[in-house]
Amino acid sequence: MQGFPGGVPDPQQLQATMLAIEQACSLIQVHMNPAEAEKVLSSLHSSLMPYQACRFILETSLMPNARFQAAGAIGDAAIREWGILTDDNKRSLILYCLNYVMEHAGSPDGYVQSKVSAVAARLLKRGWLEFPDQEKGAIFFEVEQSIRGMHGPNRQFAGINFLETLVSEFSPSTASSMGLPKEFHDQCQLSLEVKFLKDFYGWAQAAVFNTADKVLNSNVTIPEEKACSAALRLMLQILSWSFKPTLEHENLDAKIKSGLRSDAINLRKFERSLVKGLRGLIFLYQVHILHGF
Repeated sequence: MQGFPGGVPDPQQLQATMLAIEQACSLIQVHMNPAEAEKVLSSLHSSLMPYQACRFILETSLMPNARFQAAGAIGDAAIREWGILTDDNKRSLILYCLNYVMEHAGSPDGYVQSKVSAVAARLLKRGWLEFPDQEKGAIFFEVEQSIRGMHGPNRQFAGINFLETLVSEFSPSTASSMGLPKEFHDQCQLSLEVKFLKDFYGWAQAAVFNTADKVLNSNVTIPEEKACSAALRLMLQILSWSFKPTLEHENLDAKIKSGLRSDAINLRKFERSLVKGLRGLIFLYQVHILHGF
């Protein structure tokens, strides 16, 4: 991928790193020499520019735990090295993680996919105030297409799961530590709420309605069940978002920087749409219980 950080990799070094990580994961699984194994895993997470090695492990290793560790190392390194990464590096890492999740949406190792999705969400938030809205919109357009079922139920679930993770990352009570002041998290939270949260809710609602007939007719597949359940969770997650009173302000960027809530009219419209969605949510939960999926 163009812009992926780390320079030209050495194939032999990549192979050696993967074997070391796989061996460490195996030792931990059988409870042998855990201190030494943890030391090996920690070296990957703390090493300088480990991205090429992590990518190689994600794409090559047959051991899910090794891929899980590689995904986590990408996230840890990128947050730590954010200041020395180029804009292309940052975008490439986020897009790589998202593409990986979508391309492996049907993988049985769901916890690996969830980890990669969490890394994508964390890095997107880290660059949230740097990236123009146009770039964010381009990323979310692809996610929306998946959530609306354009690429099948597995990718639909993967897209919804990513948004679940993203909303959790932007919520102050569940945000991961980035070593940044509270003001950064507050600004990100406000920006997501004002510019994107309503759209996320609408996409999740559409995903539920798209599968409702199949649910009612008992023709739903397991991937579609997962997508429907995930969409319901996302809707409920957004309904539980801590919305605060808003204040009118002329400029959205100025409101974000000043920390003020604004655009009360739009929020009232949003709240009305949430009420309508809640009615549908309650109905579909009843369907969920009756049909036992």
